[in-house]
Amino acid sequence: MTNTYRALDIAKYIINHEHDEGREISNLRLQKLLYFIQAKFIVETGKPCFSDPIEAWDFGPVVTSVYHEYKLFGSFDIAIHDMDVDIDEDSATRINNMLDFCSHYPTYQLVEITHNQTPWKRARENPFSPVITVDSMEQYFRKQ
Repeated sequence: MTNTYRALDIAKYIINHEHDEGREISNLRLQKLLYFIQAKFIVETGKPCFSDPIEAWDFGPVVTSVYHEYKLFGSFDIAIHDMDVDIDEDSATRINNMLDFCSHYPTYQLVEITHNQTPWKRARENPFSPVITVDSMEQYFRKQ
């Protein structure tokens, strides 16, 4: 059984993995990867990978705490590596599979994909809260 992590820990893991694979990762890309990883966990395990909320921003889904942690890099590669992160093997495998799948898509295309999905659209239309709920992600991605 997988654990539920903090989004910042998953973000650090993603940054390490992408650099290990020789791939650059901007904050914008990191945000989309967190979203798709969250969706994968919800569908495959029945629970989210991380506990932090995801919000619907102009350029797609964003985990606010992670955004603020790495915003100083702007649109450039997050130039940090070898951060210590403890993730169980099952979770690491699931995350790696999603990262490798997403590596075939440029960041702008990941943004476009999220903009065409119901969870982001619904949260953008909600005047009371920009949060993309776990329920909306589950309903949408279970049908895919």
